[in-house]
Amino acid sequence: MVYNAWNPDSPRCRFQHAFYNLVDPRQVSLYGRPANAKDDAAWEKAVRENPDPSCFVPVIAIGFDDIRSRVEAQSTQATEQSQKLTELKKRLSNLESRHSVSNVARLQRAVATQTQITHCLLKMLQHLHLLIPAVRSSAIRPEEEALRTRLEEIEDELRKGRVKSKVNELWALVGAVSADVERGSRGTGGEWAVVDEEGMAQIVQVLKDQQNGLAYLTKVLQKAKADMAIVLGQNPNEELTLPEEENLWGSTSTLRASALR
Repeated sequence: MVYNAWNPDSPRCRFQHAFYNLVDPRQVSLYGRPANAKDDAAWEKAVRENPDPSCFVPVIAIGFDDIRSRVEAQSTQATEQSQKLTELKKRLSNLESRHSVSNVARLQRAVATQTQITHCLLKMLQHLHLLIPAVRSSAIRPEEEALRTRLEEIEDELRKGRVKSKVNELWALVGAVSADVERGSRGTGGEWAVVDEEGMAQIVQVLKDQQNGLAYLTKVLQKAKADMAIVLGQNPNEELTLPEEENLWGSTSTLRASALR
């Protein structure tokens, strides 16, 4: 009895265990009872405890030799999978290199080509009015002439730098007020003083709002100027970067009187 318990060829071997192999669901029916499954009770138990009969098939391992064979097979499969992962990683690296060398360069060329096409289209639009008989034979309307004059006046005001000087003067005034507040908080006193913190906050907020308004107005003027230039068949002037408009600012004396004492 002891001999049979240790003998892998005996149905009464005590070293038996059921494993489950994962197979293609379409091939499950091709697997049956293995030749080494000599213990009917152990085989029926293995079939009964199958976690998923649709894709798992039971196999019986008897003795340490079968266990060693299974471990070696699993090690071989793990090595093959690791090699596959290494190959996939290499392929991904090659694809990334190819993308960096080829696709990025092609994209840059496409962007350059699109820019050239855009410039050509703009040049064509500048002279498009000459291709329309109704527009070509008609003179500039009074409102169009007035719009051009107004745009030229606004551009001249922006280029003179007076608006920029006023903005710098107001920000310098805010800096002086802030310095005076700091001196007052240290007890040194000063010639200028802010009425309260709320007034100071209002000054700063007004300046910020007006500066945002200047930026928006500049964008509107630039767009209107470009549209007008296209209508007149002229080249648009260079883009303005100074977000200023004199009419939006009041005199500095009014701001100083309301903010300081």
